[in-house]
Order: sequence, then C-alpha cells, then structure tokens
Amino acid sequence: MKKTLVIGYGNTLRSDDGVGVWIAERLAALRLPDVDVKTFHQLYPDLAADMPPYKTVIFVDASADGEPTAVRKAISPSDQWPSSNHNISPELLQQLAWTMYDAVVNLQVYTVRGENFEFGSALSPAVEKRAADTVILIASQIQQTRLGAVGAGFFLN
Repeated sequence: MKKTLVIGYGNTLRSDDGVGVWIAERLAALRLPDVDVKTFHQLYPDLAADMPPYKTVIFVDASADGEPTAVRKAISPSDQWPSSNHNISPELLQQLAWTMYDAVVNLQVYTVRGENFEFGSALSPAVEKRAADTVILIASQIQQTRLGAVGAGFFLN
C-alpha cells in the first residue's frame, strides 16, 4: 500500500494555471518513497477510484486570489453535487471515495496564487518561486510523516 498520492492539476497552456502540474512533475522527479504522482488538466469524478489505496492524497492547484501559498487539511466534504465536471473539487472526490469505496483518506490541498492566466506555457517568475517553495514544503511534509511512521527516512539535497 502506497502512503501518499500527489495529484497536480491545471491548464499548462494558461501560464500560472499550470502550477499544480509543474509542482507535481518536480515531486515525481524526487522519487520519494511510497509516493505516487499524477497530473491532470482538470479533476474528474472517476479519480475517486484512485484514492482508496492511499493514506494521504495531496492535491496541488493554482488559485486566482488568496494567500501566495495556502494549505487546507482535514476538509469536510460538502453535501452539494456539482453541475458539471468543471466543478469537481478535491473535497467532492474525497466524499466520492468514502461513499463509493468506504475509503477514508487524509486530504490536503495546496494552492499557489497565480499572477498570469493568459495563454503561455511558462510560469511567471513570482509563481515559479512560490512553486519551488511549495515543492520543498510538500516534500518536507511527506518526509516528516514518513519519519514519524517509520523512524527512518530520506533527505532532500
């Protein structure tokens, strides 16, 4: 059983909207033990089927406002169902995984505030810096969890 699934999502053709994918790709390159990484353009209901084997599922996405980097944990799913796939949230996927598969997962959502959502494939400089910091933040969180559970771990260079 893998302990952590990281899902980075966003539109990589809309500059900073692709920050979730950018972060997930860098986390995948670290090859962290007991961590799987997936990237998507957007979230789909069938992703709930991917969640049951994991203890923790981390979602990473861009935000249009709010803090430069934010983390939400232990989120309670809402009772509202979306009207389309464009309204699928990590919270809804958590609720679907629980309802359909009896899976209880620790949900964490990391958001990085974007600056530029125009057409383009590169992150803006400020967002790239925030994204690099978020990679370190997520990897450190995974490492702390692993150290607490196993008593030995890995270290980032």
